[in-house]
Amino acid sequence: MPFDEELVQSVLKNADIVKIISSYLNVTKKGKNYVAVCPFHDDTNPSLTINPEKQIFKCFVCGTGGTAISFVQKYEHISFMEALKKVAELSGYHDPRLENVTKVKKVDTTKAPLYKCLSDLTLYYQYALNTPEGKEGLNYFEKRHLDSSMRSKYLLGYAFQDGKATIQFLQSKGHSLKTIEDVGIAAMVGGAYSDKNQGRVIFPICDQEGHVIGYSARRLKDGPEAKYVNSPETKLFHKSNVLYNYHIAKEKARINGYIYVCEGFMDVFALAKIGIDSAVAIMGTSLTNEHIEMLRNLNVEIRLCLDGDLPGQTAMMKASKQLASAGLNCRIVDNGNSPKDPDEILNQDGSEALKNYLNNLTNRVDFTLNYYRNSNPLKTNEQKRELVKQFIPTLLSIRSALDLDNYLRKLSATTGYDVESLRQLVEKARLNKVKNEDPAVAMREFHPERKLLRRLELAERELLYQMINNPEAVIYYERKVEGFYDEIYRQIANFIIDYATEHKDFLPLDLMTALEASDVENKEDLLQEMTNLFLENNHPKDCTEQLLDNLCTSIAQEKEKIFEDDVLEQSLEGKDPLEQARILAEYHRRKMKKM
Repeated sequence: MPFDEELVQSVLKNADIVKIISSYLNVTKKGKNYVAVCPFHDDTNPSLTINPEKQIFKCFVCGTGGTAISFVQKYEHISFMEALKKVAELSGYHDPRLENVTKVKKVDTTKAPLYKCLSDLTLYYQYALNTPEGKEGLNYFEKRHLDSSMRSKYLLGYAFQDGKATIQFLQSKGHSLKTIEDVGIAAMVGGAYSDKNQGRVIFPICDQEGHVIGYSARRLKDGPEAKYVNSPETKLFHKSNVLYNYHIAKEKARINGYIYVCEGFMDVFALAKIGIDSAVAIMGTSLTNEHIEMLRNLNVEIRLCLDGDLPGQTAMMKASKQLASAGLNCRIVDNGNSPKDPDEILNQDGSEALKNYLNNLTNRVDFTLNYYRNSNPLKTNEQKRELVKQFIPTLLSIRSALDLDNYLRKLSATTGYDVESLRQLVEKARLNKVKNEDPAVAMREFHPERKLLRRLELAERELLYQMINNPEAVIYYERKVEGFYDEIYRQIANFIIDYATEHKDFLPLDLMTALEASDVENKEDLLQEMTNLFLENNHPKDCTEQLLDNLCTSIAQEKEKIFEDDVLEQSLEGKDPLEQARILAEYHRRKMKKM
């Protein structure tokens, strides 16, 4: 329709630019204006300013600016009139002159034959699934609980064993061999072209508009060939900018206010079965910058839901960091250390179990701490220091003093390092960052374990040394110590006790030899620690009863302190700041009274 200046003015008069841009971006008030991260360049700090008085926006980095209409036009890559209609819709403004505005999509004439070829091929695959030969593929889908409605919704199909017949079908529909090659289907077999997907079930992959651009084809029988064959990079298909199911999920996500990012299409299917269509899959690849921009365009909460195994959790760790760096709102499905994926949970435990699983969300900081805690054995000081080092960037990203205090306590409970030592480390790392230095350099002077060595660890290490060298110390340990706090020390002590039951008199070297010949778990860790003890020369020469009594008493007292701190940590968990302050005051009152 022709340009109507009066119509444009009417739409803008009834539009609130802050509301319009807030539909796409997270907007924050700053003085009289509003600010947001600019979507038109690689922005990390909010550089886009919105002036509600003048009803304009401006990025002071890349220079992009204009009205609400031009923002929508640039953001959605649509025509001016389409953007005008969109602004009116977002503003609740109605005008009959806008009814004739239709979406005009720019068509790349070189891509049109490729889209048509894949459209015809997808219908052919769907037809093949319902033939006698396709029965095996149909059985596979039914075994995965994909009924006819699901198969139709996701265009699932089957490729005939006769791959040459597929090529002949496409040629009969008027597609040239070059087009068939260009969509990534044709393979030269025995001097003739054949379908790369032959004999497999077909999962079509669509672009943002719902056009098929490629396939993932799964074998039906065990064999040496690859389990999945995916379309190669073509003019239409680029794996780096494809999120499976995005064309369906994008509108549902804007309604729901969130989108789940899963591992593969079976997870997407599982969520769809329980009524959640706002889910996409990255299909086994890493999250790319293109994926992040696609998610940013939705302006909703992103919920990461990758596999529960270590590779999946590592990928989730990396993805959560990427999303945080991009300034996107993200939460993570807490799998409770379960290796099951959504499809397995649905099939084995039912829909309610899957809903509960998907709603068990945690923030990035908690997930990061749990990830490092679960992927790191934390049996030595070096391992504990490494966890702290890895967690520093996360701690530096926390702005709330209360949240920081909360996570310092959690890190303290995990590592055994006292809260104040960790707080001092964070402040030093923050200062280094301000000076444009590596925050991790602060770790060089971070040695809170020395404080522990003067307390519980020193007492346990001394008693363990005496147990290695004196059978009398073994008897004291069994009578007065309910196990060492340090896991490695405890395992060595248990080994010594087992050995001492059969060898009343033994030499340290006997223990070492017996340990080397054993098949105990963590043998190398135990040998390393025992060797360190062998080489130390700063221990009392005489193993007296007084020494053993003092060591056992010290161990009991320090373990009691740790137990009290653990109880305090648990009592503070989930409480509001006032309640936490009351609990802390009561704790310190009891402590002073006890002293």
